Amino acid sequence: MNELLDRLQGCIETRFPHMAASLKPGASDADIDAFEDAIGAPLPSSVRALYRWHNGQADDADHNVIGLFFGLPLLTLDDALKHWAFETAGELGDDAASYTCLPPGTIRQCSASKAWIPLADDAGGAFLGIDLDPDPAGKVGQVISFGGREFMRVQAGASLEQFLECLLGLYENGEYRLVEEDDEFSLSTVEPDTGHFLDYLRLKAQAQYPGK
Repeated sequence: MNELLDRLQGCIETRFPHMAASLKPGASDADIDAFEDAIGAPLPSSVRALYRWHNGQADDADHNVIGLFFGLPLLTLDDALKHWAFETAGELGDDAASYTCLPPGTIRQCSASKAWIPLADDAGGAFLGIDLDPDPAGKVGQVISFGGREFMRVQAGASLEQFLECLLGLYENGEYRLVEEDDEFSLSTVEPDTGHFLDYLRLKAQAQYPGK
C-alpha cells in the first residue's frame, strides 16, 4: 500500500500540483485509533495507511482545489466522522427497497449504514467510502458509492488498493480532461464523458452489467 501511495503522490505532484499542495500532513496512529473508537470498528490496514499518508485536503478560499478522487476531496478524519455521525449512521429508512447496487449482491440494500465510512463527498449528500459490512457477494473494505440520492450504489473497488490502482491508471494514462471555468479547474472523465466521478462509476458499472 505504501508503494502505491508513493506512486500516487508522484503522479499528482507532476500532473496536478495544486491538488498535491492541498493534501494535509498525515494523521498519527493515535488519531486513527481515536477515529476507530468513535465508529466502534477497526479500519482496514489500507485505510489506516491512507490517513497516515495524508489526513484529508485543505480548503483554499482563493482557488478551487481539485479533489484527490477525480475531483472528490479526501475528507479529514474529523470531517469523515461528522458525516458518518450525521448522514450515514442513521436508522434504516422505509425506502430501503429503492436502492440497488452493481455488481449485484455486493452492497447491502439499505438507505444508510454505520458500516459505511466516508472517505470523500461531493458537498451534495453523495459519498465515496469504505464498506465494513458488505452483502454476501461483496468484500469487507470494498470502496463504494452511497448517499440518500445515490439510488444505484457501485462497488468502485473490491479493496482500497484496487480502487487506487484504477484511479492511478486513469491519471497516468491521461484519461481525464482538465476543465477551466472562471479561473477554477475541475476534472472530467473522458469515456464516459462526465464531470462527476460518481456518475462515471455508475455509467461504467451499468455498461459492464447491462440490464441490471
